[in-house]
Amino acid sequence: HNMVNKGINIQAYSARDVFAARSGKVVFYCVDFRGFGKTLIIDHGEGIFTVYARNSQVLVKSGDTVNKGELISKIGSYGSDKSAYLHFEIRKSGVAQNPFFYLP
Repeated sequence: HNMVNKGINIQAYSARDVFAARSGKVVFYCVDFRGFGKTLIIDHGEGIFTVYARNSQVLVKSGDTVNKGELISKIGSYGSDKSAYLHFEIRKSGVAQNPFFYLP
């Protein structure tokens, strides 16, 4: 639908675990964020943020400090799209980055 995806979609079975990519502080959580459903954002400092969307369950809340590898949510689906996947973004100074440049 001419939509630009500024992250990556990681397909998985429903309710699979999602872990923090890096230590930081949860600075945003919304139950129904702009077509992405349950979405959370972690601030990792130095202008780096990670976005985790399309969660079925979020296990942290705004203000929580999380460690790298800590369980933060469960993958889900949203709206009429029943396929389960995690929408993941990395933002630097507010600009979406190509996650493949950061991930191993």
